[in-house]
Amino acid sequence: MKPIIGITADMDENIYRLKQDYVSAVEKSDGLPLILAPTEDVSRIADLIDGLLLPGGDDLLPEYYGESVPLGKLKFVKKERSDFEIAILKEIVKRQKPVLAICYGMQLVNAAFGGSLYQDIEKQVKGAINHKEGQHKIKIDESFCFIFNIPQSAISSQQLVNSSHHQAVKVLADGFETFAVSEDGIIEGFYKKDYPFFICVQWHPERSFERQSLSNSPVDKSSPPEKGFGVNPQSYDKLSLGIFELFIKHGS
Repeated sequence: MKPIIGITADMDENIYRLKQDYVSAVEKSDGLPLILAPTEDVSRIADLIDGLLLPGGDDLLPEYYGESVPLGKLKFVKKERSDFEIAILKEIVKRQKPVLAICYGMQLVNAAFGGSLYQDIEKQVKGAINHKEGQHKIKIDESFCFIFNIPQSAISSQQLVNSSHHQAVKVLADGFETFAVSEDGIIEGFYKKDYPFFICVQWHPERSFERQSLSNSPVDKSSPPEKGFGVNPQSYDKLSLGIFELFIKHGS
């Protein structure tokens, strides 16, 4: 039976929203996606689902990490969504079920467990590279591959990931370990120690499934590489695919 993966939805006035990439990635990894809207009965939901996916979103309210004054122009995720996500996250952790947090989701996890954030990388990190768009290199700690049985062949010496964020982890919460950093020292990935599967990444691994589909399609070599795919759209991110597949497998 396929594991049921709960994916929290974003909120825009009276509409719940979720990008299709998240649902597609879960399905292609052999999971059954279930979109979650905020509710008070988080315990029942935590019993129902086999894993929790916290997707991307806008900016987390500064109050969640002990700051009161927003730095610059920020677009906040609704408090109702963040409160629900923290509540369901705590219930999932009690049950030791797998968690995968992406971009805003990673930042939410860090704040929920006592860490802090840079409100704006460009303004607060001297010498920072562009994290708002495109791709950049990250360095992966080799011990991460050993702990989660990820083949070294899945990671290149110059690992490239997509990037579309302006906030980042400042102080990592206790109980977590960094496994990926960018060239400017920004934390790009961390995991929870002594836990079956709890991985948080700053990039968007769900987008790699679309890239894989492109790589399996005929390519016109006379055409220039598609924007956003680096050297060649055939060179998709095996690390991201591997993380997603492990996430679903731990929910089985």
